[in-house]
Amino acid sequence: MTKAQFRVTGADAEQSPVVVATGEIDLANIDEFGAVLARAARADPAITVDLVAVSYCDSAALRELFSVATRTKLTLLVPAEGPITTLLEISGLDQVATVQVVG
Repeated sequence: MTKAQFRVTGADAEQSPVVVATGEIDLANIDEFGAVLARAARADPAITVDLVAVSYCDSAALRELFSVATRTKLTLLVPAEGPITTLLEISGLDQVATVQVVG
C-alpha cells in the first residue's frame, strides 16, 4: 500500500479549509487523516476534502468522513469516474455531504 499524504490549504478569512488527500486512506493512516480533518473542522464550520488524487479508501475512511459530515458542512471533490466516486454513491455519503465532480 502506498502512503497517503494529507495537507490543509485555505483556512483564512476568505476561504474555508481544504483537506487535500493523495494515495490510499486505510487503517494504516486513518488516525492521521482523522486528525487533519478534525483540525480543519475546528477552524471553520465548512470544510472541503479533495479526494481527486485518492486511489483507495476503506471503511475507516468512510466512517471518518461520515463523522465529519455530522458536525460540519462537508464538500467532497471527486474525480468524474473511479472507485472513490462509486464508493461515495454506494455508501450514501453523497446524501449527507456535497459532492463536486472534478474533471
